[in-house]
Amino acid sequence: MSSPNPLPADTWRAGAPLVGFRSLRGLALLALGACSLTFLIGLPVALTYTDQFTLLREWGVTLQHLRPIHESCAFAWVFIGGVTTVHLWLVQAHGPPDAAMRKRTLAMVLLWATAGVGIVISLLSGHFTGREYLGYSPVFSVLIVLGWLLFAWNFYSRVGWSLNGRPVYVMMWWIAIPLFLFTYAEAHAYLLEYVSLRPLRDLAIQWKSAGAHVGSFNLLAYGSMMFVACALQGSETYAHSRTAFAFFTVGLLNTFCNYGHHTYHLPQSAWIHWVSFIVSMLELLILAKVFLDVGKLLKARTGAPSNPVIEGFMRSATMWTFFMLALSIVIAVPPMNAMLHGTHAISAHVMGSMVGIDSMILWAAMAYFVSRAVGADHHSLQKPSICWAVRLANVFLFSFILVYLLRGASAGWSRYAGAAASDHSEFVALFPTLMMISGAGLMVSVLWVLIHWICALLRAEQPA
Repeated sequence: MSSPNPLPADTWRAGAPLVGFRSLRGLALLALGACSLTFLIGLPVALTYTDQFTLLREWGVTLQHLRPIHESCAFAWVFIGGVTTVHLWLVQAHGPPDAAMRKRTLAMVLLWATAGVGIVISLLSGHFTGREYLGYSPVFSVLIVLGWLLFAWNFYSRVGWSLNGRPVYVMMWWIAIPLFLFTYAEAHAYLLEYVSLRPLRDLAIQWKSAGAHVGSFNLLAYGSMMFVACALQGSETYAHSRTAFAFFTVGLLNTFCNYGHHTYHLPQSAWIHWVSFIVSMLELLILAKVFLDVGKLLKARTGAPSNPVIEGFMRSATMWTFFMLALSIVIAVPPMNAMLHGTHAISAHVMGSMVGIDSMILWAAMAYFVSRAVGADHHSLQKPSICWAVRLANVFLFSFILVYLLRGASAGWSRYAGAAASDHSEFVALFPTLMMISGAGLMVSVLWVLIHWICALLRAEQPA
């Protein structure tokens, strides 16, 4: 492993022009748009738990329409947010994009935007596949894959095929790109009768592919976190450290076996579940160590301007990593898994990880992108209301996850204890109201930040 290299001198210099800004702006706006739509669709999803559900039904809209749109937008946000960060690194480390790369990037944005609009329209029209995370027609999957192949072309044409001396975040991205394609293809195995006519095999493949698919965007997100931390520090020393590579190794292993705790109910070998449980815990422990180290790096840096928004989101990701670590341990224990699986507690874990870890990391990365585009002292990054919105997002997210956890725990206990279970009817009745209040607060807090960033990027004037 070669010695770490310093980042370019103007990596964090306030107001330094961002080369290739125009070609990257479309990606950033698409990512922020998908994130905004995720929260906006989440509001009517929450309404399906309330008395307003009948009103939605009169309009011909049900949870079956809204949930796959919400999921698809959430996945699009994480993937495109990661892709935007990777492209930011490409132009920072390798210079302005040439004409061919700009054309590929534009085509990528158009393909994904077309797929997104088509998915929303088709789902609202009632065309469902019924698959988890793939509720839309495979026709749109073709557009998504074509865009991803263009992303791969942009990346490998500049990075090449050798990983010698590369920082760990480049290795994460280098592997995440083909891993996405493989797991995405595997998730479509249900189109084969050999799989679809065998329910147990179908379930096993669905959960295995979904787990590894999530692993691919985790690699994108964690790599983005490492890159931004190194950029703020002005050195890639930590990205070449043993801790960083240990996290990468365990995380890659976990990518292929973390689905095991979702398939306890299937007739599989016990060793699959044990390996899944042990490796999942190792990854989370090392991730927690990485976040602590990153926090120390940010505190120790000197000579760089402070950015409370970027640092606030990274601190939030640290806090949520520890919270999700504790919850993962509980859910992965077989008796607790049997009690909680299929309840709102699992939804709490999924949303806590997606919003608390992946999204917090990518919001930090997008804030860094905005700072490179319009300057670290821009009001969209330094305005007091923006800083408060970051704090409030954590408060509302905690309330939201707690309400879901309590609802799931009460349902699981009632299922376990039967007639002897305590009466939780009052809390069950309050659940929709509490969930709506905390969810609406989270949505407003996040959208307040995103709207400022979108406006800043639309108004920015930068060299091509």
